[in-house]
Amino acid sequence: MEPSQAKIRTTVLCLPVSDPDRTLAYYRNVFGYRDAEIEEGIIALELPNLSLFLMEKDAFETYSRKAGRDAQLPGANAGMAISCAMETREAVDAMLEAAPMHGGSVPGKAAMDEMSGGYTGYVSDPDGHLWELVFPEPRTEGS
Repeated sequence: MEPSQAKIRTTVLCLPVSDPDRTLAYYRNVFGYRDAEIEEGIIALELPNLSLFLMEKDAFETYSRKAGRDAQLPGANAGMAISCAMETREAVDAMLEAAPMHGGSVPGKAAMDEMSGGYTGYVSDPDGHLWELVFPEPRTEGS
């Protein structure tokens, strides 16, 4: 018997962070989550169809150690990337400009990605969590 597709009600992505205050300032100033707060070591951000919990390392390990795992901060490595479709090219550029001023990093300027046809840039938050910011360029006829 084949298993049926899981009926997921909601999805929460939990990421460990080393300094919740610094992380909160970054997401308020770069991503515009002005009303975000730290509650019990967790910053909860509601993205379209996804809840993102940025959790102080000890709070994260309260859960991860139940599965025999320690928290791991990405630093200069990337075990994953969070990819977001942005509404404008200017939004991508603004976030790339703001990230370094608030403890994040940007590996280079945004550019057209020939494979996807989108204007793409990358930022990392203060703990190294990688975000891909894409403005999908409208397709022209014949492409």
